[in-house]
Amino acid sequence: MDLSTLAMPKVKDGQDLSGIIGVAIPIGGIVISILIAVLIIWPKVTEILELRTNNEQLRSTVQTLEQKAEILAGLDQIKLEDQLAAAEQLLPSDSNAFSVLRQVEDTANTSGVLLSKIEVITGSFGEGGASAGASASGASPELNLAPAVEIRLSLTSDYQSLLGFISGLYSFSRVASIDSLSVSAGGGDEGLLSTSFAVNAHWKQLPQNLGSIEAPVENLTSSEEELLANVKSPQRTESAPVPPVATGRGNPFNPY
Repeated sequence: MDLSTLAMPKVKDGQDLSGIIGVAIPIGGIVISILIAVLIIWPKVTEILELRTNNEQLRSTVQTLEQKAEILAGLDQIKLEDQLAAAEQLLPSDSNAFSVLRQVEDTANTSGVLLSKIEVITGSFGEGGASAGASASGASPELNLAPAVEIRLSLTSDYQSLLGFISGLYSFSRVASIDSLSVSAGGGDEGLLSTSFAVNAHWKQLPQNLGSIEAPVENLTSSEEELLANVKSPQRTESAPVPPVATGRGNPFNPY
């Protein structure tokens, strides 16, 4: 077969090139549009959706804060101050061991018991030491939630005076507990008893950090308000008045 006699089609280079360009331009435009949509438009749409979500959250937060502001504006400041003072008496913000010692001594003088030993456990004045002292004394788990000043007492009294002394300790405005109670006969015929026990006077440090501004206002329950309303100031025994001393003499002890 003679290939030279076959008619070969002629390739039109110009027309083919223009056809390729005509197809490539729309394809390129589509590709560029897709890239713009992926790289520019879609991130913007995502930001717009996030902004809408944030706006909804901010609107809800503003409504919550407005409601909280209305609640706080309606509270009685004088009542809150009284409740704070009562709560401070029930559970002081510091150990204040000397106040407890004073109350224990006053109660002993009132009830007629004879204190032979009064000891504050070493380390009870600090937060960590108080927690360790309260836990070691065997107090209930509920009371171990707050640290305590542990005071160990040894005393001599009759039965009725002992009951009055323990009743006086439980009448403290401050939250206190008694444990490790040991009672034995005094050894004489007077009916005296030798008693030893530990008094745990609890306290709780004030929070160091404020809560979230968005936290809801928690109202006191009726039982909590009644408890604070029944708190009384600790009674203190008045010292005997000093008799007046005559003036005009150099030595007041000289009878002449």
